Amino acid sequence: MLVHDGHYVHCGQVMTASGAEMRSIHGTYGQVPGVLGVYLATRVLRCACGFQIEIPDQESPVPD
Repeated sequence: MLVHDGHYVHCGQVMTASGAEMRSIHGTYGQVPGVLGVYLATRVLRCACGFQIEIPDQESPVPD
Protein backbone atom coordinates (compact mmCIF):
# COMPACT_ATOMS: atom_id res chain seq x y z
CA MET A 1 0.00 0.00 0.00
CA LEU A 2 1.22 3.51 -0.75
CA VAL A 3 -0.09 7.05 -0.74
CA HIS A 4 0.07 8.98 -4.02
CA ASP A 5 -1.35 12.50 -4.41
CA GLY A 6 -3.49 12.02 -1.28
CA HIS A 7 -4.96 8.70 -2.48
CA TYR A 8 -4.25 5.32 -0.92
CA VAL A 9 -3.26 2.73 -3.54
CA HIS A 10 -3.18 -1.07 -3.23
CA CYS A 11 -2.74 -3.58 -6.10
CA GLY A 12 -2.32 -0.60 -8.41
CA GLN A 13 -5.90 0.53 -7.67
CA VAL A 14 -7.06 3.58 -5.72
CA MET A 15 -8.75 2.39 -2.53
CA THR A 16 -12.31 3.53 -1.83
CA ALA A 17 -13.81 4.68 1.47
CA SER A 18 -16.43 2.30 2.80
CA GLY A 19 -17.31 3.77 6.18
CA ALA A 20 -16.32 5.94 9.11
CA GLU A 21 -16.09 5.28 12.84
CA MET A 22 -15.33 7.09 16.06
CA ARG A 23 -12.91 4.99 18.12
CA SER A 24 -12.13 5.57 21.76
CA ILE A 25 -9.30 4.49 24.01
CA HIS A 26 -9.85 4.64 27.78
CA GLY A 27 -7.48 4.14 30.67
CA THR A 28 -6.44 5.34 34.09
CA TYR A 29 -3.35 7.30 34.98
CA GLY A 30 -1.59 6.86 38.31
CA GLN A 31 -3.44 8.58 41.17
CA VAL A 32 -5.76 10.61 38.90
CA PRO A 33 -9.36 9.66 39.73
CA GLY A 34 -11.67 8.66 36.93
CA VAL A 35 -10.99 7.50 33.41
CA LEU A 36 -9.07 9.37 30.75
CA GLY A 37 -10.30 9.00 27.19
CA VAL A 38 -8.97 9.68 23.72
CA TYR A 39 -11.25 9.79 20.68
CA LEU A 40 -10.07 9.19 17.13
CA ALA A 41 -12.16 9.55 13.98
CA THR A 42 -11.27 6.82 11.49
CA ARG A 43 -12.34 5.66 8.06
CA VAL A 44 -12.16 2.26 6.41
CA LEU A 45 -10.57 2.01 2.97
CA ARG A 46 -11.04 -1.04 0.74
CA CYS A 47 -9.26 -2.36 -2.32
CA ALA A 48 -10.95 -4.36 -5.10
CA CYS A 49 -8.87 -7.41 -4.02
CA GLY A 50 -10.51 -7.40 -0.56
CA PHE A 51 -7.67 -5.74 1.38
CA GLN A 52 -8.91 -3.13 3.83
CA ILE A 53 -7.34 -0.77 6.33
CA GLU A 54 -8.69 1.64 8.94
CA ILE A 55 -6.89 5.00 9.02
CA PRO A 56 -7.28 8.24 11.00
CA ASP A 57 -9.78 10.56 9.31
CA GLN A 58 -8.27 14.05 9.35
CA GLU A 59 -11.38 15.61 7.80
CA SER A 60 -13.81 14.67 10.60
CA PRO A 61 -14.75 17.25 13.26
CA VAL A 62 -13.58 16.72 16.83
CA PRO A 63 -16.46 15.78 19.21
CA ASP A 64 -17.32 18.06 22.14
